[in-house]
Amino acid sequence: MILIACGREREREGQRPATESARAAVSVGTSKRVANGAVCPLTGLWSDCAVFQRLDRAGLAPRRDSTAATEPPLTVTGTGLRIGNSDLEIYIYPDASARERDEARLDRTKYVASDAPVTVQAQPTLIRSANLIAILHSRNDHQRERVADALTAGPPQP
Repeated sequence: MILIACGREREREGQRPATESARAAVSVGTSKRVANGAVCPLTGLWSDCAVFQRLDRAGLAPRRDSTAATEPPLTVTGTGLRIGNSDLEIYIYPDASARERDEARLDRTKYVASDAPVTVQAQPTLIRSANLIAILHSRNDHQRERVADALTAGPPQP
């Protein structure tokens, strides 16, 4: 009852109750600012900046590599990231069906699924989500799990 009285008191003074202020502060936007101040659009699909932001928020401290990533027979050029001592290649497609068509061209025996244990052959981990293919070169199971969890949770939604 005291809380109600306090809330009513604020309304009489022309202030909004704390719950209304909190709701007003949380608004759904169509973009988010990334670390360098650039705007990262929230389209429901992956973009380079959305991947970087998601990995950063997962505490993985990604660093951009200066060279582009290529993985034959994929048809798009990827972006290289460093996560700890590991390399991560990310390939962004216009939509999930384009990703699926390109992914079908990969020789799946050369990769290990993100939820499978690391093999003796040190195969890279294949991670896919919506319009994204990510290839992680790491033998660290904990790191593989964290990267896969961050990316398979899905792209940022508008």
